[in-house]
Amino acid sequence: MNRVKTLFILNIILFFTLVNSLKAFEVIRDTEIENFTNDILEILLADTNIEAENINVYFINSKQVNAFVTGGKNVFINTELIIAAEDYREYAAVLAHELAHILSGHIFRTSEELANISNKAMPIYLLGIIGLITGASEAGFAGLMVGQAAVSDTFTYYSRTQEAAADQKAVSILCKSMIDASYLSSFLNSLETIVLNTQSKSENYRSTHPLPQDRISWIQLALDNNEKCNYENDKELEKRFNLIKAKLFGFTHSYDETKAVYKLNNNQGLYANAVSSYLNGEHDKAIKYLEILIGNNNSNPFFKEIIGEIYFMKQNYREAIYFQTNALNNLGFENDLYTMMLGNYLLSSNEKKKINDSIYYLKKSIQLNRMNAYSWYLLARAYALNDNISLANYATAERYFLIGERSLSFEFALKAIKGVKENTPEWYRTYDLIEILKKEVSTNTN
Repeated sequence: MNRVKTLFILNIILFFTLVNSLKAFEVIRDTEIENFTNDILEILLADTNIEAENINVYFINSKQVNAFVTGGKNVFINTELIIAAEDYREYAAVLAHELAHILSGHIFRTSEELANISNKAMPIYLLGIIGLITGASEAGFAGLMVGQAAVSDTFTYYSRTQEAAADQKAVSILCKSMIDASYLSSFLNSLETIVLNTQSKSENYRSTHPLPQDRISWIQLALDNNEKCNYENDKELEKRFNLIKAKLFGFTHSYDETKAVYKLNNNQGLYANAVSSYLNGEHDKAIKYLEILIGNNNSNPFFKEIIGEIYFMKQNYREAIYFQTNALNNLGFENDLYTMMLGNYLLSSNEKKKINDSIYYLKKSIQLNRMNAYSWYLLARAYALNDNISLANYATAERYFLIGERSLSFEFALKAIKGVKENTPEWYRTYDLIEILKKEVSTNTN
């Protein structure tokens, strides 16, 4: 990780203690990737009784090409898998395969085993904004945060029977969704080349999936039973996917590698190089590329979000607020990250009149996702700057509760209850926290 990127991360998460950092991994939250993936899931799940919003998808920053599911409806996708996919239909095929595991009820790990693995990793946001997300102590979510090191060391292997069934069901899902299912085979063919070039036989054996050549024949059998499945691609989805790949490449690969792979003669090249230049500290160059992109498509919220973030890093809060406001308006749907970022920019401007606006957006972010611990942190700061120490203590108690610091959460809840206005939602919630934590903290103390 280069020096600028490292300083960026440390600047945002300075108040957190990194535990067992050698085995930490990065769970990437990015609105553009999440939104695109959700759109694909809606297409794939249209003929099922499961809603896309009920599938939890987590993106792991990893150079290994992999995807897997855990108990329940939880899908993990490595960033390099998205980059390795040549076509959005290959990515859709992977999602269909993982959905097949879920729809078929394949369970790969007990909650106790997952909880043990979760202790090896600390998830963070990257891409867009960085902050700690929930779950260090919550039995349900903590068990899902599987560190990449833990995955390669201890993850239960998919059985051949389950893989064959999932591949064949994935073909059925894709065909019913009018997506050419042959792209599952094409992706596996590409993956086989990657495996042969980059991994030893030992690593292949320890993969969460059998080798690609062992699966292609299973898929072909299913394709033979689905004759009408060679649908045309969706040009809009393809365009969106290529931009996502470019952005991910710029974030996860070196500056020199990005320049070599992506030229400045199309939107993908501009996007990849804008991100890479930003992380390399060349902010003015990144802004130049993004301004061209915005000129090419003024309604794209994701270009504006990144340029706003760059201005934020340059401490030009006026421009950061302007572009993030525009990004939020262009987004077309409510999003906890975008509202959190706008709240953060307003708060950082150090203008007294903007604090109330900051509180509004941060509370909105939390309404959309109460598990966003960084929004709670920012809200506590905003309340403190607004001279409302009781609510600042309450927000801090919520944050500590989410990140597993139960004693500190209890301590701040006790402080908050002395001053929070009675019969307000914050007052009731503070009492709830105290009652929840009272026994636990007492037990841990004894």
